[in-house]
Amino acid sequence: MLVMGLRARLALFFIAITVIPLAVAVIVLQLQLSERLDNVAQRELIASAAASRTAADAFRARAADLATDVAETNAARVLTSGDAAAAERVVTRRLRAPNDRAQILVMADSDGRILGSHFAAPRFADGRSGTVPSDEELAAALKGGEDITGALLEVREVMRPSRRRLGWVAAGIWADQGLLERLPYPGGGAVVVDGEVLAASDPAVAEGSADDLPAPGEIAQLRLAGTSVKATTVALGDEDGARLLLWHTAAPPLRLPGALLGLLVPAVLLAAAVGWVLASGVVAPVERAARVARSVAAGDLDQTLEPSGGRELGALAGALNTMSAELRERLAQLEASRDQLRQSLSRLGQTLSSSLDLDRTLAVVVETAIETLSANRGLLWLFTPERDALYVKVGRGVGQTVARLPVGSGLAGHVARVGVAFRIPADGDSVPFPSDDEPSAPHKLAVPMVGRGRVLGVLTILGDDPERPFSQDDLDTLRSFAAQASVAMENVMLHREAQRLSVTDPLTVLWNFRYFQLQADREMESAARFERPLSLLIIDLDHFKTVNDRFGHQVGDDVLVEVARRIQAATRVPDVVARYGGEEFVVLLPGTGLAGAVSTSERIRAAVSASKVTITTARDVAPLSVTCSIGVAEHPRHGTTVAGLLRSADAAMYLAKTQGRDRVVGAGIDDSSVGGPVGGGEAARR
Repeated sequence: MLVMGLRARLALFFIAITVIPLAVAVIVLQLQLSERLDNVAQRELIASAAASRTAADAFRARAADLATDVAETNAARVLTSGDAAAAERVVTRRLRAPNDRAQILVMADSDGRILGSHFAAPRFADGRSGTVPSDEELAAALKGGEDITGALLEVREVMRPSRRRLGWVAAGIWADQGLLERLPYPGGGAVVVDGEVLAASDPAVAEGSADDLPAPGEIAQLRLAGTSVKATTVALGDEDGARLLLWHTAAPPLRLPGALLGLLVPAVLLAAAVGWVLASGVVAPVERAARVARSVAAGDLDQTLEPSGGRELGALAGALNTMSAELRERLAQLEASRDQLRQSLSRLGQTLSSSLDLDRTLAVVVETAIETLSANRGLLWLFTPERDALYVKVGRGVGQTVARLPVGSGLAGHVARVGVAFRIPADGDSVPFPSDDEPSAPHKLAVPMVGRGRVLGVLTILGDDPERPFSQDDLDTLRSFAAQASVAMENVMLHREAQRLSVTDPLTVLWNFRYFQLQADREMESAARFERPLSLLIIDLDHFKTVNDRFGHQVGDDVLVEVARRIQAATRVPDVVARYGGEEFVVLLPGTGLAGAVSTSERIRAAVSASKVTITTARDVAPLSVTCSIGVAEHPRHGTTVAGLLRSADAAMYLAKTQGRDRVVGAGIDDSSVGGPVGGGEAARR
């Protein structure tokens, strides 16, 4: 009797079980394919709209930052003076300086008169109405009356401290071809205002018009340039203003020949008959293998299948037994990997919850991210103080030298600018080419570190194995990890700021007296041990109570801030300058004897009285003349403790007051060592 092999029986059974689903698939395919293609197009449109809205909001936010920056730094002075030439210089310089924040910058006074404006040339489609606006159009837009075609403006009011408006500063971008080229979308795109196409990715669309557009967020069927497309819009400004039109052309559904459907009918009948005959011979041996497979799936990896029933079933039994052995080995490896991951996360958690060392915290963040993703290298970029470039704060496996990277350049610079995570090469079409200043690798992940609504840095993970790309799950894991690490990073930065504020005078930004005492104790001990000179000054403003009584404490505070700045500028880097209290300041001069201290005091006294202090307040206050009296004491001649030096310097300062003020007096020295104003030595002797 001829025994049919399992392979032959399975081949016949495969025919029986595949022809029927194939027949059903042929019928259903025609009905579902069009719907599936529409769904794909809609998902792509929704994703493109979200990404484009995020990018456009980021561009407008940068323009708003520029408007706020100009309004808070330059505008008040220029608008108060009404100097159009100064306004023109400000807007021209701020817009012409290297930046990617805005293309339009305008300054106007409270009457709507344009004092200064500067524009980058827009790139609209040929013959379109979007042009550089006139002063009248700008004035109307700033006062809220009208829109400017093709311009997306962010307006900031400039107010006096009395809450009276001085004018406006507006910054913006053009909704033109340049904006369209910077937005991420895979299909077609156009900028439309009131049915007029200002810019488009397709020249044919740019030459036409677009009416009856869907509302933002809605998807509709449109006909553009003779082609039926799925389209949606994104509002670039107000709902009635410029809109971004995005579309996607779906592939036409397949149309199978009718003859193919006719052939499937007899095939279905034949497969049903053959399957009925062969079922009894196929099911029994397969069920035995299925029982063993279910046991293995349930966790019984010691279960084996005895080879029987022919050559094919023996091969299947061997393969199943080999799979069980490999599963046992892989399970052991997973247990070891899980233990390693648990240790890494435990170390990270301990560091993030307890460490206030920023360098150590960031190092643990990079190392844990590399271990978690089984990557090769990683680095964390932070912003320079000007936030115009990135530098490598922590690097692992990236070499000794990595150059600064301008914001917007390469992968990390692009992530820092848009605040969106990317995976390379999967997202390669939507990000710029990697910069030469970035470490190269076949696979990269880059996620932003975000805290308090702004990007703090960029975490980049590099994979060097060409056969092991990073998955979307890896990107999601790193994004979640970066969010937690950003909180810890922000907490460390806040702690540093709190430490700084605890030793800083909030008004003058000098050291407070608590910090001064700590530094004075250290310097006093060092001076005594190494027999080095040390001097102390007490500075008191003359007739300061009169300033407060006549003009108010706000003017007095402004005077204190300016005097503190002048004192700081007249001292050396090692000198410790602190606010003693009220209108008094104290200066510690390490390594300086009495003669040098008197010379330094004269320099401070001259700096304080050299020019009048200009006050910017709501009241009409003329520039004030300010003078000071200074007492000088030297260690150990006038005191062996900080308290003793303070008493001696304070007594000398009061002596300067009694001798006519605006002078320098040393503690316990003859009049020849006493300084004063021009001719101050003579005044002190009187």
